[in-house]
Amino acid sequence: MSGKSCGKRKRRPGKRGSCGGKRKVRRLVLALLVTAVVLFSAIFVYLQAVIDPNLEDISRMRAEVLVTRTINRALSELFQEQTVEEDLFLLKKDENGKTELVQANSIAINILLTQLALNLQEAFRTMDEEPLQVPLGALMGSKMLSQTGPCADVVIKPVSVISTDFRTEFDSKAINQTKYKIYIVLKCRVKVMAPFSSRTFDTSSKILLAETVILGDVPDSFVQVPKDDILDVTE
Repeated sequence: MSGKSCGKRKRRPGKRGSCGGKRKVRRLVLALLVTAVVLFSAIFVYLQAVIDPNLEDISRMRAEVLVTRTINRALSELFQEQTVEEDLFLLKKDENGKTELVQANSIAINILLTQLALNLQEAFRTMDEEPLQVPLGALMGSKMLSQTGPCADVVIKPVSVISTDFRTEFDSKAINQTKYKIYIVLKCRVKVMAPFSSRTFDTSSKILLAETVILGDVPDSFVQVPKDDILDVTE
C-alpha cells in the first residue's frame, strides 16, 4: 500500500490555476480589441456622416467661386480679342427710328460660347490645383467653432466644361424703359480631393454677358397698384 501511494505522481499546486489565468487575460485582451475596433468604426461612420456633407458644401462654394472667376477672366480676354457687345443683339426699328424688336443674336452668341468653352478647357488644363484649408470646427458644422481646430487640407481642381447655353431676361426699370439681358449658363465638372476621400461634382454658373436698354413712349397716364393692396374678392 505504501509503495503504491509513493508511486503516484502528485500534481503541482497552482499549475491549473495559472493556465486559467492566461485564458482570462487573452479573453480580456480580445474583448478590448473588439471593443476598440467597434468604437473606432462607430466614430469613423459618425464623423463621415457629419463631415462629408459639410465638406461638400464648403468645397462646392469654393469651386463655384473659382470657376466663376476663371469664366470672367476668359470672357474678358475674349471680348478684348474679337467680340463686340453690340453684335450680340439684333435690333429692328420702325420708320421713325424707334426700336420695335430686340432679340439675341443666337449665331454670334453660339460662336462666342464655343470659343469660350475651348478657352476654359485650356485654362482648366493648365490651372494649378487650388489648395483650401478647412478648420475642423467648420467640418463639424459648428458656427461658434467654425474657425477653430486643426485644418484639413482640401484640393480643388476644375476638370472640364460639360455644357454651355444662354438665356435672356426682360427687366422693367421705369415707365418707358426695359432692360434686355443676356446671360450665359455654364456647367463645369470639378474634382475635390480631401483626406481619405475624393469626389467629383458639377457646378452651374450664370453670368451676365450683355445688356441693353429699350426706350419706349411715355404714356399720358400711368397707374400702378401694389400687389399687396389688392383685395381678395373671392371670399
